[in-house]
Amino acid sequence: MTGTLPRRGRTAHAHADAAPGRTEDRACRLAEDATRHIPGVYAPAAVTVRADGQAARVYLDLLVGYGEHLPTITEAVRRRVAARIEAHTGLPVQGVTITVVDVVLPGEEPG
Repeated sequence: MTGTLPRRGRTAHAHADAAPGRTEDRACRLAEDATRHIPGVYAPAAVTVRADGQAARVYLDLLVGYGEHLPTITEAVRRRVAARIEAHTGLPVQGVTITVVDVVLPGEEPG
């Protein structure tokens, strides 16, 4: 099963076979919220969680600020997202794949 949280401002959805409120949808929201608390990271452009009932894999497309040290930020995101999902769903996270899709320049609005 897969839950997906697309670009900001759009409604979260999951595959047709996943009912609202399932673990994947909750994990998407938890992952998005976890990234908001890391300096230099803007709201994720997209979040996808794939879970099989035994474990989850998270895929994040992120916007980061110009000049940020990407290895430091991505490691912080991985740790925080995995810890948050595991703590709130009880589902172990096997991996967090991060793609930096845009760098936000000073004075620029993310989008």
